[in-house]
Amino acid sequence: MMRIVSLLPALLLFAFMSTQASALSWRTSCEVDPGAIRRSGSSYVFSTSKNHCTGGIFKQRAELTSNDFSVSRKATYVFSTSVAMTAKSREPFIVFQIHDGRNGCSPPLSLRWQGNGSLSFDSDYTKGKGMAGCVENRSLRNVRYRGPSLKRNGTAYLLKVAMTFDGQGAFDVAVSVDGKPVLSGKYAPPSDAQFVRSKRFFLKHGVYSKNIWPYEMTSQGLRVSR
Repeated sequence: MMRIVSLLPALLLFAFMSTQASALSWRTSCEVDPGAIRRSGSSYVFSTSKNHCTGGIFKQRAELTSNDFSVSRKATYVFSTSVAMTAKSREPFIVFQIHDGRNGCSPPLSLRWQGNGSLSFDSDYTKGKGMAGCVENRSLRNVRYRGPSLKRNGTAYLLKVAMTFDGQGAFDVAVSVDGKPVLSGKYAPPSDAQFVRSKRFFLKHGVYSKNIWPYEMTSQGLRVSR
């Protein structure tokens, strides 16, 4: 009995560490129009919604957001899901983000699904002055996509985003589609003191676009692993 009792603290610590290493949790970002996000287990269906968040110029948003994690945490996360878009429109949209809570400017990283079926990175530095304080991060924006043309006819694609955070505000990111690398790059925090450095990170997933247009996107088997 004494032996079992003496092991309890170690077992509790192991349980705590296992919980810490588990996937990030998800919730709806701001609010959405009724029925715009439907869930069944680890699968979600996104459809057109007005943007209920404040700030920015994008009018349509049906997104999930994860819990925050510290910028000072060294960690590797792998976001994965089987995603299928059904739409007649070729409107570009953001399907995934690494955000820090800023308003106006693009976050440290957005993954944009373009109208021509390619993917691209958006990334800005911010002076904390809304749209007037945005400076494009060309090192990520100029990365070339090397992958298949993504169709909007309900075809499912396995999307993975691997992220390695260095604990100093920088991270490496690599995107694959159906197991093939298509985009990769690195975000480094601004060295100039006029720019605001990130104090937290969180992930976002869904459909975020400048204009409102009809669509339905399924995301099956959504998970974030470490």
